[in-house]
Amino acid sequence: MERAGAFTLIAEGGSTPSIVGFIVGESGKRGVGHIITIDVLPEVRRAGTGSQLLRAAEDRLLSKTCRFVYLETAVDNTAALAFYKRHGYFVIKTQPRYYSNEMDALVLKKQLAA
Repeated sequence: MERAGAFTLIAEGGSTPSIVGFIVGESGKRGVGHIITIDVLPEVRRAGTGSQLLRAAEDRLLSKTCRFVYLETAVDNTAALAFYKRHGYFVIKTQPRYYSNEMDALVLKKQLAA
C-alpha cells in the first residue's frame, strides 16, 4: 500500500460504522492500472458493496489517466470470475503458479476509456 500510485478504499456499513470491505489498487506507468485485491465481508456480499468499491477504484484509475486495468483471480474462484465479467472484465491469460499454494491465476483486463 506504500508503493507509488497505490491507494486503498474502504466501505463502511451497519448501524455502527465499521469496515465491511476494501479494495487496493495502483496506477502504473503507460496508462495501466492494477486491482491488487478486493474483499467484502461474507455477510454483506451480494448487496452491491463490491460493485461500489470496484467502480470507485476504476474512477480513481481514470483520474490518474489509466486506460486499462488488470487484476488476477484464482482459477477456481467462480464467484469472483462471474463478478468481474459482470463488470466488463475479460480473461486474457492464465498465470501458472501465481499464488503461494501454487494455484494458477486468471489474469483479467478491462478498458476504462475509449
